Amino acid sequence: MKKILLSLLYGLRNFVDIFLNFNEVTVLCYHSISQNNKDTTIPPELFETHLTALKEAGFSLISLDDVVLGHTGKKLIPRKAVALTFDDGYRDFETDALPILEKYEAPATVFVVGDEGASRGALENTIPLLAPDAIKRLKVHPLVTIGYHSKTHVNLRECSGEVLQSEVAPLFSAEFFAYPGGNYSSEAVRAVREAGYRAAFSIKRDMVGTWSDTFLLPRIVIERKDTPQQVVRSVTVAQHWYAFLRKMTKKYG
Repeated sequence: MKKILLSLLYGLRNFVDIFLNFNEVTVLCYHSISQNNKDTTIPPELFETHLTALKEAGFSLISLDDVVLGHTGKKLIPRKAVALTFDDGYRDFETDALPILEKYEAPATVFVVGDEGASRGALENTIPLLAPDAIKRLKVHPLVTIGYHSKTHVNLRECSGEVLQSEVAPLFSAEFFAYPGGNYSSEAVRAVREAGYRAAFSIKRDMVGTWSDTFLLPRIVIERKDTPQQVVRSVTVAQHWYAFLRKMTKKYG
């Protein structure tokens, strides 16, 4: 039912967009780009088809910095734009994702954890993470931005006080923060803001709009099951309409 409704909304979007020229800015959240069988792991060849589909649909691939500058009115960005982020900081970002990003000249932000050993339980996998020397190389790569993803990938909704502050305090210079698993509380948002980040990112299937909080900017998680066509539909106003309808259904249903 969800796929059918989203498909219908996408068709409506394509018709109405001819007249209204929607502004569509979306942040996608990837994880490992490898052959691992986790739901959030994307094979490299599938990842490349996602980028191809976005390009063919007329979307520009922009940096997270541009998203934030555009959101705060400090920079004019393309009206159809997508930013790519990668959570957890897996080693395959450098070995498998980066060559594809370079091919498409696509900027990307990698959100890394501060303590690999202490994060393993929460990550629930054994996929290798980026080594310190790899992070050092990526920091100077023209297409890559390194953000922070907490110290141990803990559920920040369950943290408070000094523990929370320790989790969000960056262990290196970072402008952007991503809440692990998209989990946050009002106290966590406040702690992230006070830690000095420029913006922070949650998990929500929606676009970035004027209604978005700079410290709760939405990102859409992409999974192995998502086809290129589904990825394209998810970055349009059709996804926003779907999210609104779902919210209204829950509220009044």
